[in-house]
Amino acid sequence: MTESPSSEASNATDGGDATRQPRARGTYWLRLGWPLFIALMLLLGLYEGLNDLIDLRRASSSTATWKPFALQLTSVLVILALIPIVVRVELRYRLDSKPRSRVIVAHTIAAIVFSTVHSVGMTELRKIVYALAGESFVVGGPLSALVGWFYELQKDLITYVVILLVVFAAREFRQRRAGELRALKLVAELSDARLRHLTAQVDPHFLFNALNAISNRMREDVDAADRMISQLGDLLRAAYTTDQQLLIPLGNEIVWLRGYAAMMAERFRGQLQFELDVQPDLEAIKVPRLLLQPIVENAFRHGLAGGRGNLWVGVRRSGPRLICTVADDGVGLPQAPMNRGTGLSNVSRRLQLLFPDDHEISFAPREPRGTIVTVAFPVS
Repeated sequence: MTESPSSEASNATDGGDATRQPRARGTYWLRLGWPLFIALMLLLGLYEGLNDLIDLRRASSSTATWKPFALQLTSVLVILALIPIVVRVELRYRLDSKPRSRVIVAHTIAAIVFSTVHSVGMTELRKIVYALAGESFVVGGPLSALVGWFYELQKDLITYVVILLVVFAAREFRQRRAGELRALKLVAELSDARLRHLTAQVDPHFLFNALNAISNRMREDVDAADRMISQLGDLLRAAYTTDQQLLIPLGNEIVWLRGYAAMMAERFRGQLQFELDVQPDLEAIKVPRLLLQPIVENAFRHGLAGGRGNLWVGVRRSGPRLICTVADDGVGLPQAPMNRGTGLSNVSRRLQLLFPDDHEISFAPREPRGTIVTVAFPVS
């Protein structure tokens, strides 16, 4: 049994976030976007270093070429190391959470800590890089360090806010996208449930009409009625083996249709002629289950009055579409607008659900007499 859309939605809402949060935190750096982001940050550091080098050369400075790049890249590396921490802080104090004052105070403190760690971290990295190059990185006295930290603080506040906004926007985008996907899934499941309901309607409708036909035949020929019961049993077994499938191979549908036509021919022995013409190599194509049977049944009941006449069923492929025709040489179309019964309405609604606005079901007079029903839809 298919789980209801409401239970699916409940499961997605109740259990999805609980299992997604830890995994999102633990594997944040392994996501596809991070390698590209890191590469862009490093390129930005190289770009800033190149600009600093050009400015120094214009000022006729004799500073070594590697120093501007070292200064900028150490700053970028520390920022990269701090981004996961900013992500965790934003998850703990989300920008859209309340009270707002608590969020503002938390992120203000976090921004100051961010700037302090950034200043200290890049200073220590620069000392290491300079030492490896055989030089020393001069920081200056406490006052000079305090001025340098205040200078960096102004830039770091902007950097922290930009990171916060990017993290918030990325999460909102993921959540909105997940919501859209859940909505699409629910729509698909609802359509699937409606399709199953419509398909299930065909079986009892067919069974009622078949039993009625057997009852009528039993008054005329008990042996023929007995054969019809046997044929009905074969049809029901074949039908119930595919009762959970919305689409079945065309070959199965044709076999089922032949059995149904044979039973109806038994009902009107010697009065009905049935011909089936299927283009070769189409048996594997998937078609809606019990698609043609209601149309053929409608032709038997209404087109061929009294059970006399000829019925032709043709199936062919035309490019990407499958075209099925059911024709009879019966009484033809009524003068008044035709009211579609349960079977034909069922077929029409199933086609609309499966192939919305990309299918055809039409009724036309056949020359010299009779009716032609055409059904066309795309094949995958």
